[in-house]
Amino acid sequence: MTEVAERVLVPFAGPGSGVGELSWGQQVIWRGIELSGGEPSILTGRALLAEGATVDEVAEVLSYLMSRHQSLRTRLRRDDDDHVLQVVYSSGEHYLEIVDAPDDADGLEFSFALMDEYEKAPHDCFTDWPIRMTVVRQRGVPAYRVMSMCHLTSDAFGMLTMLKDLGDWDPLTGLAKEPLITSKPPVTAMEPLEQAQWQCSPAGVRRSAMAEKYWERLLRAIPPRRFPESTDKREPRGGIVIYDSPATLLAIQSIAARTQTDTSPVLLAAYAVAVARVSGFNPVVPRVFVNNRFRGRLADTVSPVAQTCTCLIDVGNITFDEAVKRALVASISAFKNAYFKPVRIREVLAAVCEERGEEVDLGCVYNDRRLVAPREATATLPEPADVQAALAKSELSWEERTEEAADPFHVHIRESLDSVNVLVVTDSHYVAPGDVERILREMEAITVAAAFNPDLPTGV
Repeated sequence: MTEVAERVLVPFAGPGSGVGELSWGQQVIWRGIELSGGEPSILTGRALLAEGATVDEVAEVLSYLMSRHQSLRTRLRRDDDDHVLQVVYSSGEHYLEIVDAPDDADGLEFSFALMDEYEKAPHDCFTDWPIRMTVVRQRGVPAYRVMSMCHLTSDAFGMLTMLKDLGDWDPLTGLAKEPLITSKPPVTAMEPLEQAQWQCSPAGVRRSAMAEKYWERLLRAIPPRRFPESTDKREPRGGIVIYDSPATLLAIQSIAARTQTDTSPVLLAAYAVAVARVSGFNPVVPRVFVNNRFRGRLADTVSPVAQTCTCLIDVGNITFDEAVKRALVASISAFKNAYFKPVRIREVLAAVCEERGEEVDLGCVYNDRRLVAPREATATLPEPADVQAALAKSELSWEERTEEAADPFHVHIRESLDSVNVLVVTDSHYVAPGDVERILREMEAITVAAAFNPDLPTGV
């Protein structure tokens, strides 16, 4: 554990306070925390401080953020029935931490190590403020700002909103730079307390009911399983596999331009075709992550609003270009129906399973997490030789995972400017590790083969 050299008291005060239900986005995160044994997921980031930056200036950043955004001054409370509520404070005090990096250490590496440490550090959502900020000092000079936040407070798009609000977001690197706090208009985005109030209103109940009907129809129609029985159940059963493919990035540029889409439905189609080829099951039914920020007054909220929604993609007996179109249509349907009261969807799932007399598997999750990397096709498209040459640069790596994953097959499309980087959190008792590798290689193979062939069949 890195030793804290100093703590600077930071007061904050901002508009809005009160006690209320958790918003739907908060409910999703809180359930994940409960299922994991009470350990929250932590989001981290770091910023290179400008030459001459002072500790007081970083303290001002912390005070500004907590004063401006209600979710950053929110804690949880249990009522007399052990029901969890959110409590927004109008004012309070926090601490900015200062740590000293060794004189001979690489400051950047030290900052990354501190971020890793903060990801694993204990956090109490009932007593701790959700944000933690630290100045990394080297040879007595403030060099980096390291920040961590409880996922209950924000999600990836929320953190991006917060950095943009600071005025220090670099779209080329995805890193924060010198903070530029200026006079700004009041926050107009719907904060979690107001979100929860609307979600409990008749309008919110109707919105959830619309999504519940979509889920009910889909759950009645889909096959019960996503994969056959695993033939390679290992101990420890969990694993993480990463596949990095520069060739896929080049290939999807060509396909996106030809099909007049961006690269998101192209990658989703590649995922669907690959899973169908390996599993033998079609249609493919992932739960896709939806950021929900296209909804009224949610575009600029810092709070978590992302939810998942089932997405049915039939890729049988069609071309890959047609699969891209179907993935686009299916994802739009999911986007429309990813805003709901979480407990109601669990109730719908339980009722449909009882009606069918079998469990319906929703363990496949797909999350395109790219924030910085452009999703549109580039102006200059690759040549066939470029794609073929890039195949030699593909890399696959595994690491064991001892803790149980919330979802047994969770695919993340991660940030990368020069490749498609896919991370899969998986359970060998759910899908054989060899099949996971085959899916990743098939995603690359289908996009490379379809890059310059509009008539390529999916092979499903």
